[in-house]
Amino acid sequence: MIRFEDTGISYDNGNSWVLRHFEAHIREGEFVLLTGPSGVGKTSLIKLILREILPLEGRVIVDREDVTKLPDPKIPYYRRRLGVIFQDFRLIRSQSVFENLNISRRIYGWGQKESEQRIMHVLKFLGMDHMHRRLPDELSGGEQQKICLARAILNDPKILLADEPTRNLDPRTSREFARLLELIHRQGTTIVMATHDAETIKNEAGEVRELTLFAQKEEEKCEKERDL
Repeated sequence: MIRFEDTGISYDNGNSWVLRHFEAHIREGEFVLLTGPSGVGKTSLIKLILREILPLEGRVIVDREDVTKLPDPKIPYYRRRLGVIFQDFRLIRSQSVFENLNISRRIYGWGQKESEQRIMHVLKFLGMDHMHRRLPDELSGGEQQKICLARAILNDPKILLADEPTRNLDPRTSREFARLLELIHRQGTTIVMATHDAETIKNEAGEVRELTLFAQKEEEKCEKERDL
């Protein structure tokens, strides 16, 4: 489903590396946690899959397509196959929950009736249908994150990307959010999640695979030791 082949990430044209010679394969239907200390490339891997950045070396294959070679006009269409939960909520503060979600109508080309049905179905699934008229500032942090989750799954994506979605949530809300992700995973969605809170997710979700990233200097040290 998702494959990193000899992938290298550098933000200064190779003078220093976030990741280098990175190899990983995420199978269809997996729930994978990207873990490791800050700065090792967890968010960068999410951005590679989303095609927000390009690797300096190697390839990124998503659903049998080399996304590093996607021409710019095709990128918006590619992203429609993905659901994304960002670190910040990215909600429009002046618009209601329903209005924030209804923006997807223009992205996916839905009619108004189809859009309303999809929105209310997803909100009901998340237990948020009674809040559809509220503004984001009238919601708690956990409720806002659920709206972001609703937005991410409106189009029933094959792949759900989540970048530290529980970072700003209290422990109880984090556990509830993890259980919602597990329900979505059970429906066949491949989930890739960057997190500092792996234990909570593993305790609340079902079968989860942890993919731990290391600082580049530590990784280079391990490679040298393996070569000895």
